[in-house]
Amino acid sequence: MLKKMSKAEKIGIWIGVTTLVVSSSIALVAWQWPQPVRQEPLWEKEAAATTSEAPRTVPATVPATQNKTYLADLFPHSGGANMTSLPRALTGKDGYDHPIVVRCPTNQSDDKTRSVTYLLRGRYLDFSATVRPYYSAERDARTYVHAVTGVKERDGTLTQQTRGTQFAATMAAPATLAATVDGAEELTIQVQCESPEGS
Repeated sequence: MLKKMSKAEKIGIWIGVTTLVVSSSIALVAWQWPQPVRQEPLWEKEAAATTSEAPRTVPATVPATQNKTYLADLFPHSGGANMTSLPRALTGKDGYDHPIVVRCPTNQSDDKTRSVTYLLRGRYLDFSATVRPYYSAERDARTYVHAVTGVKERDGTLTQQTRGTQFAATMAAPATLAATVDGAEELTIQVQCESPEGS
């Protein structure tokens, strides 16, 4: 048995269908409307994708995620002529993944330090490295490495600041160099060696 719809029921169905069509149209237009790409730091995307708990404060020295960019993958902004290849005796050995190799200075009066500078443009938080000097003859010679940042001031000048220093790494005793580089425009690695024949 079929029952005839009342006028109120017909109006209700008509309003429901109209609402569905209008809301679907709005959703479709909103979906197709071009939106600017929101640039957010990669570490925020990673943290949001990998955690389901409420955000928490993390010390600046501990990365929130395991994202890494190796200096060996970046092109030096200056000082590239001070770089050399990994010595053949070290190729393929553990601990020498992603190396940057800086020649030791000659230790003449005008050549006490060798430097290589990388542009960071404020995109990184921390820098860490294991300093593993290599000397073919003077195996107990020490190497000193400094991490110096250049922070851009409002007037465009760079203020240099030593953020990390490693003293006295030797071939037998590699040393860790760590620095906070948050907000740095550039990072300069400065190398000093007891013996000029090392790297």
